[in-house]
Amino acid sequence: MNVSMMKSALQIVFRNPVYVISSILISSFIFFIFVLANNFSTFVTVIGLNASPKLLLDVTTNGASNILYAAGAALFSSIIAVSILSGITISMIIYQLRITRSLGGKKNLAGFGGIFGGAFSSACSACSTTLASIFGVAGGLAIFPLKGLEISLPSIGILVASMYFISKGLMTSGRCKI
Repeated sequence: MNVSMMKSALQIVFRNPVYVISSILISSFIFFIFVLANNFSTFVTVIGLNASPKLLLDVTTNGASNILYAAGAALFSSIIAVSILSGITISMIIYQLRITRSLGGKKNLAGFGGIFGGAFSSACSACSTTLASIFGVAGGLAIFPLKGLEISLPSIGILVASMYFISKGLMTSGRCKI
């Protein structure tokens, strides 16, 4: 893996403040979605009560701290890593789309696969059942001995690989010569 190529592509993309801001907003949104997916019933109750925005913010921060307490520092760190890498990857995909007018094919699909995999491992296996029940594997997550890191770590790897291939595509497209 050519780290200098990735670094150059990241510098080109994030030289524009629009992509920095979009990356931060996307990362924050994805983190919020991970917290929401794991505390869905609490959020529904708060919204049903027509509560103040401050209470919604308190529920969000308490939900994040509950994930940290229930799942541990390693899994919580992986949630943050998946959120940040997702924001960077999506910003790079947007940049690639604007520059090359092409979605980039399988490498971008892999990035979204990493984001979705990160959502499955966004908390303890009991909390992830909301999202996992879509595929009928809600109880299957409870058997993992590492509390979901078995899914989260490959998701991080997929996101990094996706960033690498997007960087490679940008640098070899003839539009990002340094």
